[in-house]
Amino acid sequence: MRFRTQDGLAWITLSGLDASGAPAGFTSDLRAALGGLLDLVARDHALRGVIVQGDTAGWPVATDPLEDYATDGEAPDLATLAQSLAALDQPVLARLSGRITGGSLALSQAADLRIADPETTFLSPEFALGAIPAAGGLVRLARRKGGAAALDLLTRETPLEATAAMSLGLCELILSDPEPAEIAAALDLLHDEGVPPADAALSDPAAYLAAIEPRRAALRKGPLAEPGARALEVVESALLLPLDEALDFEAVAFEDLSAAPLSKALRHAARCAAQTRSPGSGEPIEPMRIGLWDQPPTLAGALLAAGHSVILGASDPSAIEAGFASIAREQERQVQQGSLDPETRDADWARLGAAMTRDGLEGCDMVIAAGTQPVPETPLLLPVLDRALAGRVGPVLIRSGGIVELVPGTQTTTQELARLEAVLRLGDAPVVIGGPGVGGIVTHLRLAYIAAAERAVLAGATVAQVDEALTQLGVTTPPLRLADAMGISRVCAGLEQIRRAPGPFLGLLALEGHEGRASGQGFYDWSNRAARPIPDQAEALSALRREAGITPRRLGTAQIRARILAELANEGASLLQRAQAHRACDIDLAARFALGLPASLGGVMFAADQAGLLATRKLLRALTEEGAPEPVTLWDVLIRNGKSFADLDRR
Repeated sequence: MRFRTQDGLAWITLSGLDASGAPAGFTSDLRAALGGLLDLVARDHALRGVIVQGDTAGWPVATDPLEDYATDGEAPDLATLAQSLAALDQPVLARLSGRITGGSLALSQAADLRIADPETTFLSPEFALGAIPAAGGLVRLARRKGGAAALDLLTRETPLEATAAMSLGLCELILSDPEPAEIAAALDLLHDEGVPPADAALSDPAAYLAAIEPRRAALRKGPLAEPGARALEVVESALLLPLDEALDFEAVAFEDLSAAPLSKALRHAARCAAQTRSPGSGEPIEPMRIGLWDQPPTLAGALLAAGHSVILGASDPSAIEAGFASIAREQERQVQQGSLDPETRDADWARLGAAMTRDGLEGCDMVIAAGTQPVPETPLLLPVLDRALAGRVGPVLIRSGGIVELVPGTQTTTQELARLEAVLRLGDAPVVIGGPGVGGIVTHLRLAYIAAAERAVLAGATVAQVDEALTQLGVTTPPLRLADAMGISRVCAGLEQIRRAPGPFLGLLALEGHEGRASGQGFYDWSNRAARPIPDQAEALSALRREAGITPRRLGTAQIRARILAELANEGASLLQRAQAHRACDIDLAARFALGLPASLGGVMFAADQAGLLATRKLLRALTEEGAPEPVTLWDVLIRNGKSFADLDRR
């Protein structure tokens, strides 16, 4: 933070980066320094105005927005700082730039006037993380511009541009690189004419409440119903209570929501996604000539935007034309939005070429290619396979379920891995680093998911009950429907490849030629293209249970979920133990993409941490009597040392 006074004005500049150059929010050090400075400003009666601004990197933005509201150590919290700013005798102007969110939203709402740079964007990510803005960010905005405006900002999923933000009361003026004299003039106007009322929206309570009403039903639905209901209560309190009581009400709502399991899970899911999309830690890679064969055009477009030359090829020549068209459409969209100028678009397009055969990839520095046909000798070749192979010399890439898994070979150097990772992270799919062995992270999770669901059926549940238990949890791809979509023979073959015997139900379906959706019958009847229960399935299951010595019992929804999630966590622990996965976060993210698990669950490893490792291991040991894999040693190691799977990500 920097501070200077000039011509009776106090200029407070907050740094958007920490000492290492990484983005940082309102840390305890920053809050302590700002608190002391505001005390100093409050005692200086010679000052006629205060300007708070960000530096060249913009205002501080935390990786986890909820960290801005921390109450650690002796540093004042954000609510105290906002109140100190609002209580200054001098008028306060917030000059906004970069991303305004979290702490910067709270402080700017405590100011008397807000001037934004044209490129400034506004976002309230707290709601997507199961919470609400605090420290007055929601209450002060509601009192100034109305509860409806505050709720509209709260529920936005994408950043709001400065021009649109004016209508929500997030800024009053937009100036491009304002001179100090312009800012001083704005403060003089505030000083002479008085600051705008901070509670202008409260003058017409009926209109205030009427504007909220259309948003009420939507906020109380879906997985975010609880934070939606609390947000409604807070904006109502902004109207009905004095400011100090409304701020207290907001603070309690934030504390309750941020401590709830939903917010913890959503924050964990967001951290996992950020880690797998963040740039690599190595040096920036020089522009290369990169060949893509049967790869998504989105990757080609991203590589062009990063300055690389791209040769796009495909087994089907018509796919090349479609890929070029897709890249052109996306570039035109960016031009129309103003995020890409036409000259840059033309320069990018000039670096795009086509290969009608794989020989057309000759001369590339790197080739990412699907299929088994050979490509010309290349310094760095990355084949795209459906599974990793133990002992492979070179690296491989596994695309599955919307996630990219990079598996280094036995002779892949650290530098090569860093270059490959940096290139892949330019694409729109999350990237995880796998390890040696047969199958990838996604493959193991899918097969464990199906096997666990089959065991639940043999234990006494029906096929429909098992899938419905997961569907009610928010899963988009329930396990037994997934098995029918993949094909029963493929599932059985996959289990054998990872050295797991298919269960008796899967074996019976395969023996009878029931392949699932493709053949019209599997776990479900697909004869009319919709999944329907099979009438005589109960008889077949009774026979299988008798043969296996299983006494069926009634399983509730919670039991079904707990069984399946525990087996998935054990599969993840096995991958970690064998170094076929390196972070619990990677497994959690892969499970979201491969199995359609909701972000509100956090992930299978996160769920195990929340349920308790001791309790989960106890359940796994009970399930081994039904044929489930034994809990791997990693459970014992973590329990013995008082650790969790999350601790593995902090190493």
